Amino acid sequence: MTFVYILLAIAVMAILFILGIILLIRGFLKRYLAEYAGKNTPKVLMTTGIVFISLPVIAFVVIALWSITSSVSTIYNRAHYQCIPDVWRKETVSQSRAEEEIIKALLVYADKGDKEAFEKNFTPELQKRKDFDKTVSQFLSLYPVGLSRCRINDKLRLEPVNKVSEDGVKSESLSFSCVLDGAWYFMYLNYCYRNPDEPDKVGVTNFMVMNLEAAAAYRSGASPGADPQKHVYLLCDFKSSREVDARLIGGRPYLWFPTDTPTVTADELRGLVKNGGRLDDPALKSRLGEPNVGIKQNDSAEYGYIYEIASENGEPRYVYFQTDAEFGRILWSYLCTPYEVDYDKPLFEDKAYR
Repeated sequence: MTFVYILLAIAVMAILFILGIILLIRGFLKRYLAEYAGKNTPKVLMTTGIVFISLPVIAFVVIALWSITSSVSTIYNRAHYQCIPDVWRKETVSQSRAEEEIIKALLVYADKGDKEAFEKNFTPELQKRKDFDKTVSQFLSLYPVGLSRCRINDKLRLEPVNKVSEDGVKSESLSFSCVLDGAWYFMYLNYCYRNPDEPDKVGVTNFMVMNLEAAAAYRSGASPGADPQKHVYLLCDFKSSREVDARLIGGRPYLWFPTDTPTVTADELRGLVKNGGRLDDPALKSRLGEPNVGIKQNDSAEYGYIYEIASENGEPRYVYFQTDAEFGRILWSYLCTPYEVDYDKPLFEDKAYR
């Protein structure tokens, strides 16, 4: 709507300017005609024309001066910013810009081991905690250096984009992953990039870096970072495969429950579920066995299940089922590799979900 108002204002100014020129010219020409001798009409036309021309000119000058002043002020302020949240406290930024800048800042300063610069990206409220300095030192001692040079994968926002509270507070919660030297790392980040009434709450409020096993435990709730009562705001967590059995499926970490060696192939499954049916159907269950991953969907009666199937060219293959109840009617099903989900060729999709 703001853009529409700007266009409307420009159109009005342009019309006034054009009308002003027309009136000025007409008044100027009429003053030399005998029929207007001794009359004020030419003078009125010229005066009105000058006023109409002056309005957009004055508006342009005011806007130009405001823009110059604002630019100079912005340049001066930015020269004194010490961290990304300083920008957020002084300027209005978009969600995408805030997200890009804070991810880069955290990873770059952590890679450099620049503790002071890293700390400044957290909210002043957190920085005042007695355990903050010790927690940052512990985090940096465990941090896998090099993540800032890696490509960010599977960015997932855990809250609605550009979430805005009633008092104008803007915050975001997201997860993403990186691959460094063949190892997968998963990051979870929460930050506030606008709070006009409480600037001490602007900045990073939570940042966690985990390896595959630790992230799988976190997603299942079996991790200190997943316990809201512990108020973990900064965590670098690594677990071994001896501690946690986990698998990478579709680019995401899952706790893994081993079952019998899979024998069913993708082609066989495609024929078995092409018309849907139930996951507890004996013919299907005998081929799949027990699920390796079970997921109860939040705020829903639906369940998700992952099964390992026969590998292809030595690479593991999986199948994901979404059901309307525990082992109930199949809503959709997709094949998965460790790195992606084949959404283009579903095994089955209920028409209601297409």
